[in-house]
Amino acid sequence: MKQESVNRANDGLSNISFQQKSEGLSLVITGSAALYFIARVWPMRPAAVASDALPAGYGGVVFTTLLLIVVAQIVLQAVLAIGQGNVAPASTAERAAALKARRKAYWVLTAGVGAAVGTVFAEALTIFDTANVVNLGLALAEIVQSVSQLFYARR
Repeated sequence: MKQESVNRANDGLSNISFQQKSEGLSLVITGSAALYFIARVWPMRPAAVASDALPAGYGGVVFTTLLLIVVAQIVLQAVLAIGQGNVAPASTAERAAALKARRKAYWVLTAGVGAAVGTVFAEALTIFDTANVVNLGLALAEIVQSVSQLFYARR
């Protein structure tokens, strides 16, 4: 018997750390859930404007979206961790990237809360619009955090 060694070129994915893969997966999940939320809520706007209240089924859409995010994160992160096998701790650069990304996300979240407070004072906007600004501000803050962390970790 003869054993051969095969040299494989790095395909790019093998150079990515577990933390970066995890953050990329979180970005895809959060972005998909935000698109799902927008697609389900957009048709409810005419009913919300007509009645000046939250339309029937709005709470169900919010709950379903949150449940979708939580279950997808748990299942897919577990699959990623099992598939990765040995998970190395985050490096100093990755921890610094996470701190910078979190700081950016807090600014976006603060802007989202400010926008939500601003919608309360606009006569043309309803409580439905305010609730959507809050939900989308939170989703945008999470997306900005994931994108920033991936960007800073690659520098």
